Amino acid sequence: MSVVRCTIGRMPIPATVDEAVLVSRTGVRLTRSTTFRFTLDVNQAQHRALLAHAGAARLAFNHQLARVRANLDQRAAERSYGLAEGQLTPALSWSKVALINHMNAWKDGRDASAPVNPDGTRGLAWRGEISADVFECASVNAAQALKNWADSRQGTRAGKAAGFPRFKSRHKTAPAFRLRAKYTEGAASPVRPTGPRAIRFPKLGELHVRESTKQLRRMYDSGRFHAYAASFRFERGRWIVAVTGVAADFHHARRDIRDRHQATVGVDLGVKVLAVIADEHGRVLAAVEGVKALQHAQARLKLANQAFARTKRDSAGRRKAARRLGRVHARVAHLRRNLLHELSAAIAKGHAAVVIEDLNAAGMVSNRMLARVVSDASFGELRRQIEYKTAWYGTTLTIADRWYPSSKTCSGCGQVKTDLTLTDRVYTCPDCGLAIDRDVNAAINLARYTGPATAAPPLPAAA
Repeated sequence: MSVVRCTIGRMPIPATVDEAVLVSRTGVRLTRSTTFRFTLDVNQAQHRALLAHAGAARLAFNHQLARVRANLDQRAAERSYGLAEGQLTPALSWSKVALINHMNAWKDGRDASAPVNPDGTRGLAWRGEISADVFECASVNAAQALKNWADSRQGTRAGKAAGFPRFKSRHKTAPAFRLRAKYTEGAASPVRPTGPRAIRFPKLGELHVRESTKQLRRMYDSGRFHAYAASFRFERGRWIVAVTGVAADFHHARRDIRDRHQATVGVDLGVKVLAVIADEHGRVLAAVEGVKALQHAQARLKLANQAFARTKRDSAGRRKAARRLGRVHARVAHLRRNLLHELSAAIAKGHAAVVIEDLNAAGMVSNRMLARVVSDASFGELRRQIEYKTAWYGTTLTIADRWYPSSKTCSGCGQVKTDLTLTDRVYTCPDCGLAIDRDVNAAINLARYTGPATAAPPLPAAA
């Protein structure tokens, strides 16, 4: 296979957009963020190399946290002695650049705190076997985690408060690391497909994958995809790699909404029925049942957990039981992911305008009576997929306000029934006498919701 040389440039955008957009060697604008996920098929030597990279990432992350924690403790102790702020040990910078610079100096032996090897040299003796990106990306992750903690203490972080970052344990943390695809003008990308089931990565070389790379290879060869990074993770006995980058927009024919259902549709999410799709005219287009993979796997999970609990720590039987338990969880995750992708793609590709509700999934999970079924339905993941796929296919998406009473409003006369409970599966209007399924009623009301919409991107020129 011939190696394709990448010539990626940056093209200025109109004044309404501040950022520059990548343009491939063929002149195609790359604006669509996308990720390709593959399962690696590696031998023992490659497996050890991947573990070494993951260990280096864990070492770099823990080293940065240890430095910051020691500095904070030292300053706190000095304050307890009555020292003034100007006499305290200087505070460390938590910026990404500062942590990266320190890590490079520490592992290369240029820092005063660098480790000393038995032969008298300083720095990490094995650093040449690991990609430098591993140390830098781990330092960036540490900087971001520390920033989240600092913002939480100051009250400027949105959402749940974050505590001081936890150190990564070798036995309790899944091996993971990240490699950036640094490109040089006119050179081959360091992350690129090299065969029907092979991808090349910096420092690791060519690795075989179980899935076909046909789509990624075609997009790369035609200059319609540029990789930013590759994230590796060892989960359930297999190495998974996610190649993240930017791609060209879909062909205008795939984004044309003229052949779709033109009436606005509402999507009501629920536990009994995963999604009910109805349009503004009151027609029910689809009612999709959830796979309820976690619920159906409870018996197998119980047996696998019991078998795992009866094994001895660090034994071969424990590793075997862990793999068996992991396979059950993997099946649950794969069944759920497959349904969500099929449903979100059908919603985005089959309709011109879609309205979904802004569910408080985190709050619903906090209810112990609903936590399992809500987690099994994956409302948050379904909404995430609908949001980016509607943007891909040019579909207009509207997010209804969280407090919009879609279930309590009568789709016939508009009367709001305030005493509606979760056990009422049929909505009966006390004014007009309408009797309708609760989820269908909510979907119709969502389709008629008049709120701010997220406009679909303009259709690109024909490729």
